[in-house]
Amino acid sequence: MNNFSHRPVMHGLCVALLVLLGACSVSIPADQTNTMHKPTPQKIGPFPAFSGRLIVINPSRRWQVEIDWQAYQPNAGKLRLNHAFSSTIVDFRWNNSHMEIRDNKFPYWRDIQQKELTEHGIMLPPNQLASILLGNIPSSFHQKKTDTWESKQSGSLIRLLWQPELKKLTISDIQHGRVAKLIIH
Repeated sequence: MNNFSHRPVMHGLCVALLVLLGACSVSIPADQTNTMHKPTPQKIGPFPAFSGRLIVINPSRRWQVEIDWQAYQPNAGKLRLNHAFSSTIVDFRWNNSHMEIRDNKFPYWRDIQQKELTEHGIMLPPNQLASILLGNIPSSFHQKKTDTWESKQSGSLIRLLWQPELKKLTISDIQHGRVAKLIIH
């Protein structure tokens, strides 16, 4: 079932809820009004499964792939990367901290470490990225703006920028000049 089939029902429920809340509203004492208007933290997702595009820019190279992502929980998931220019297909899966990879040139699963991923411009472990894409920003990230979070990871400042209207997540490693852009279709 897709998420769009209930849109008219949800819209009607939202309108009814707003009317109900408006009818039940009470005045708030002046000393409590400042707590009511704090900006609501933005969240990303949830996106447990999607297709999209991943663009990684390092100081020495740039690459772009189509991505098929599936992670219904942070600690386990899988993804497929398709690099059209080289006709390379890479499958990747993780279960907790154990990660494996294979491609169409070497079809047997082999273990991979986070260090190897980092060398290719992947700055976050997959379980942490899955948590973010499921709408749970890790506590190590601190919200700087409505759509921006930052964290120190392995001595580097990592910044997340979420553009909801484009469904685009930009992950930047400020110190090393690396950028990864995930665009969800």
